[in-house]
Amino acid sequence: MAGGQPRIEGIMTPLRGAGKIITGNEGMRMSKHGDFLGRIQDNWRQRADEKTTFRAEFRVIPRRLVRVVLGLFMLGIAAGFYAGLYAPLSYIAQPLARRVPANLIFVMLVTAVLCAVILFYGYIAADAKRRGMSPTLWLLVSLLVPYLIGAILYFVIREPLPLNCPQCGRAVNPHFNFCPGCQFNLRPNCSQCRRAIRAGDRFCPHCGAALEAEASVQADAPGA
Repeated sequence: MAGGQPRIEGIMTPLRGAGKIITGNEGMRMSKHGDFLGRIQDNWRQRADEKTTFRAEFRVIPRRLVRVVLGLFMLGIAAGFYAGLYAPLSYIAQPLARRVPANLIFVMLVTAVLCAVILFYGYIAADAKRRGMSPTLWLLVSLLVPYLIGAILYFVIREPLPLNCPQCGRAVNPHFNFCPGCQFNLRPNCSQCRRAIRAGDRFCPHCGAALEAEASVQADAPGA
């Protein structure tokens, strides 16, 4: 028993090969998918487990940018009201009660679309940064590739969020097999069928093997 916890094969046992412990970048290279398309599929699979809400994602946008956008929106409303009061002579014949609302609605719509676009690309930059990707690169790709193809491409291939190691709490690249800080197995597998399981499972969802029984046997083994 190491650190007071039972050692389960494929859960707590460090991966050893050629007489050395494989961690960090070596563990990352041992990911199931090595090719580009496989990496995208792996990203999709891991992002499917991300539990989030619109409010949580909106908070990713920097507050300074949100304040700037709100100021821009208020400035647009003021500009629409001003344009309604001081319209050209060809437009002045209409009553003031009709000019001001018409200009306000038009300017508010245009400003709202502009603000939404700014927040959208601000989210891409901030989201890329928290996922360990280059925010400058993906912001430029999203802006310069036309017809929103760049933005769609980002959301298709973006990396999953970093994981917190269940043992030491360190932020770990989700493609790592083992935590580089404590060697905790981030991708445990069943010792019977060798298929992936989740930490905390009592039984293998694929073959039904009792994982707790394996923990008890190895905990009672000499030298454990």
